[in-house]
Amino acid sequence: MLIQTILKLQRLKHQYTQAQVAAKLFVSTQAVSKWELGQAVPSIDNLLALSDLYNVSLDELVQGSPFFKKPYLVGHRYSYFKALLAMVLWAGITAFLTGFGYQPFWLTLGVFLLGVVFVLPVTVHDYWVIEQKELDITSYEHSNLGKLRQLLTNHPTTTVIDYNEIIEAKIIYQRRQRFSPFDFNPDFFDLQIKTATQVFILSLTAQLRQFFPQFINFLARKNIAVTSADEIVDLIVNKRSIYDHFNQRQSNR
Repeated sequence: MLIQTILKLQRLKHQYTQAQVAAKLFVSTQAVSKWELGQAVPSIDNLLALSDLYNVSLDELVQGSPFFKKPYLVGHRYSYFKALLAMVLWAGITAFLTGFGYQPFWLTLGVFLLGVVFVLPVTVHDYWVIEQKELDITSYEHSNLGKLRQLLTNHPTTTVIDYNEIIEAKIIYQRRQRFSPFDFNPDFFDLQIKTATQVFILSLTAQLRQFFPQFINFLARKNIAVTSADEIVDLIVNKRSIYDHFNQRQSNR
């Protein structure tokens, strides 16, 4: 998102007219208009004044989100502590299900091992890292047995994509079909990266507000435009719910 768009969004969000902003900054209305049309860029002093006026950091004002230092992790790396905690919890459940030792040992062990196949992989998810020169993607197999094998051998699939290799990037938001009122799983929300030979689907997480607008600007400086990104950035800048926006729009169709 370009700075002129953010400036306009912030002004409208705070319900100021261009004349009111100009009066508060002691500049002309034409100057404010030129900033929002991209015909001029505010000086450092005016950016600081706008930052105070809209009560946002300079990074948020210029790029739409706080600064993030690279490498930046999106998602969560595999945690041995988290896996151990899951196994301890499952061991307790296994003991409860088998009567705390009243069942044969082989049955208790079988229940525990069965749980390992299904419980441990649930604690592990794909993640990716934003580097200065590339994207580093770590992914796991979809099947529980395949993922468990990767965890036990410590060999997930790792891919490095140089920014120069990216020929297309776009946001994909898809509503999850929910058949139960107790289904609280999030909708499918991903960044699709296409190279000459492969397509990668990178999950966008709850930490989106912390990095996404700046990441889009970062990609733009690499000559990579992200399709449908402006709509997401608008929602983030205006602190609106992305989930509500897409679900309400779908419901109105």
